[in-house]
Amino acid sequence: MTTKHKNATLYYIIFSIFIFSFLLFFLTAINPLVVYDTDDWLYIGQFRKPIPMIGHWNPIKVFPETFMPLVSFLGVRFINPIIHNYCYSLTLAHGLFGSALLTLYFVEFSLLFYRKKLCSLPLSIGYGFLFIILHFITYIHSGNSNIFLIWSQDLTCFYNYTLSAVLNAALVMHSISYGGMDNLFRKSSVPHKILILVWVYFAIFSNLFSSIILAAYLGAELLSRLIYLVKNNQFNLKKYCSGNIMHLLLIICWFISNIIETTGGRAGNIGKSTLGNIPITLLYALVNIIALNIFITILGLVTAILWAKKCNCFKERAFKAILYFVLSISYLVLLSATAEPYYIYRAEIAIDILFFVFIALIAALNELIILNKKNARLLLILSGTIILLFIHPGKIYFAYNNSNISYQQCEALIDDIINQFHDAEASGSKEMILIVPSYDVIYNWPLADYAGSDISKALYNHKITQSLITISELKPDHAKNGQFGISEFDLENNLKKVYSTLLVK
Repeated sequence: MTTKHKNATLYYIIFSIFIFSFLLFFLTAINPLVVYDTDDWLYIGQFRKPIPMIGHWNPIKVFPETFMPLVSFLGVRFINPIIHNYCYSLTLAHGLFGSALLTLYFVEFSLLFYRKKLCSLPLSIGYGFLFIILHFITYIHSGNSNIFLIWSQDLTCFYNYTLSAVLNAALVMHSISYGGMDNLFRKSSVPHKILILVWVYFAIFSNLFSSIILAAYLGAELLSRLIYLVKNNQFNLKKYCSGNIMHLLLIICWFISNIIETTGGRAGNIGKSTLGNIPITLLYALVNIIALNIFITILGLVTAILWAKKCNCFKERAFKAILYFVLSISYLVLLSATAEPYYIYRAEIAIDILFFVFIALIAALNELIILNKKNARLLLILSGTIILLFIHPGKIYFAYNNSNISYQQCEALIDDIINQFHDAEASGSKEMILIVPSYDVIYNWPLADYAGSDISKALYNHKITQSLITISELKPDHAKNGQFGISEFDLENNLKKVYSTLLVK
C-alpha cells in the first residue's frame, strides 16, 4: 500500500467517523427518530421472512421489513437493559443503524469523485460536506418546521423510503466509481463480490420507489452503450449481452420484483386510474421543484448556464445523466399516479431524483472550478439560506413523527401506554381498553382504532409485558391530549405545514 493510498484511507476514516457522529447526534438528540404511529408499532414487532413473498401485503419490501424489526429487537435486547428506557433504546438502535447507512451514502459520494480522479482528495471531502449540507437545506423556507431530504413522516417511512433510497443510491455511486457493475465484479475480491450481491439483493427488494434509483442507472448505462454501438455500426447482440451481463441480469431481477409486487395486498388496494392521475401527478412534481430552497435553485440555474457555455455540454456523462432523469422521472410519475399522485411531492420520494441532481450540480461546479478557481465563489449563493432562517424563527426541522410533537411528548405517550399494560397485568387481566389521545382524523390516525393488537404484540415480543394482552378497544380520549399537550388537530394541521404553501389540491 503506497503512502498516498494510506493517507487517503486515513482521511476517509476520519471523515466517516465525523459524519457518523454528527448523524447519530442528529437522529438521537437534535431530531430523534421515534416510534409513534400505528405503522411503527406494527413493524417494530413483526418479523417477516427475508425473501420476496408472493401474495404478502408488501411482497418485495424485504429490506425495510427485515431490518426495522431486527434493529428494534437488538435495541431492546442490548440497549434497554443498560439504560432502562424502552423508547430511547429504540431511538438509539434506529439512530445507530440509520447513521451507518447514511454515512455510507455520504462517504460513497465523496469517494466517487476521488476514485474517478475528478478532483483532489481534500476537495473530494469538501464536496462531500457540500453534498451533506444540500440534503439539510433542500426545503428551507423559514426558521420553523422545514422538511429536509433525509426526513420522513414516521419511522416506518424512514426505513421504507429514506433508508431504502440511500441504500440504492450508495450502490449506484459505488458502481459508478468502479466503472460499472461488470467492472466492479471483475475487479473485486470474493468477499467484495459477496458484499455486492447482498447489497444488490436488499436494494432491489426494498421499495419500488427507491429501487428505481438502481434500475434507472442500469437502464441509462445499457441504453447509452447500445446507442453508441448502433451509431458507430459496431452492434453485435452476443457481444453486447456478454459485455453487459451484470447490468442485464440486475435489470431483469428488478422487472421481476415489479411483477411480484403486483401480487400483494397493498397493490390490490391501489386505484387503477393511472392515466387519469398523470396530469395531477405532474403538477405535484412541478410544485416540488418550486418548493426547493430558492438559493439552491439559483445556484443550480447559474451553474448550469455557465457550464453549458464554458464546458462541453454534450459529454457522455451528460447524456447518461439525461437518460437517468428521463427514465427515473417517467417511472416515478407512473408509479405515483398509480398509488397516490402526491407521493411525487414527498421528500422521501424526491430524494430518488435530487440525489443525482446534486451529483450533477457538484460535478458541474467542479469542472467550472477547474477552469477558474474564482468560480468557487458561486457557492456563496447558498449562504442566502441563513436569511431564510430569520423568517418565523423556531424549531428549524419538522420532527420524525406525523404530528410534529416533541420527542419528550412521544416518550411520555409511550410510557403511558406501557403503564396501562402493566396496570392490566398487575390486576391479572387478559384483556383491556387502551386509552390514547384523540385525533380528528379518520380511524384516529396516527394511533388508529385498529392499532391495539400491533402495540400489544410489539410490547410482548420485546418482553416489556410478560403476557400477550388482548385490546378489546382502543379508545381515543381528549383527556390524554391535555395530559401530553397534543392537539387533536395536530396531524392535519402539521402535515399541512409540511406540504402547505405550494401544495396543489
